[in-house]
Amino acid sequence: MMDYDFDESYRKHSRRILALCRYLLKSADEAEDATHEVFVRAYEKRSTIDHSKSCLNWLLKIATNHCLDRLRRSSSETRIFETAGFDRIGPSRVSEDTLEYLVQAEKGESVRSAVQSLPEKYRVPLILAYYNQFTYDEIGNALGLKRNTVATLLFRAKQQLRKELAEL
Repeated sequence: MMDYDFDESYRKHSRRILALCRYLLKSADEAEDATHEVFVRAYEKRSTIDHSKSCLNWLLKIATNHCLDRLRRSSSETRIFETAGFDRIGPSRVSEDTLEYLVQAEKGESVRSAVQSLPEKYRVPLILAYYNQFTYDEIGNALGLKRNTVATLLFRAKQQLRKELAEL
């Protein structure tokens, strides 16, 4: 068995894990705490890593499960549905296509807002499928659902998302 290089893994993947946690938890502070916890769990579970598969996918599964556990433990459903202000990072330098950048940013914000407005049962599978690129089986395993249920939830999520975005 190869050793798990914790430092290298953290350096390479922490930003992606933080972004996922922020997206699922809707809180920059909670996402930072969750990210650190994910890497602690990864270190503790380093013997379970399948080196024939992507380390990032393994970390994303740990992060997803950890965030879902946090959401389940949350005492108030309003915590799940509240809109938290994400830290916005603008372009590193002023580009010649500033107007195009602003239009794209506005479209991106509309999509993020529409995704965040979805009920949790649709939002979480949608994020796992399209943000993490989980398969239906992986989503089912993470959420304790059958593959057909995952497909149905994603179909309904996309329908609601289209409806929401059409109204804008």
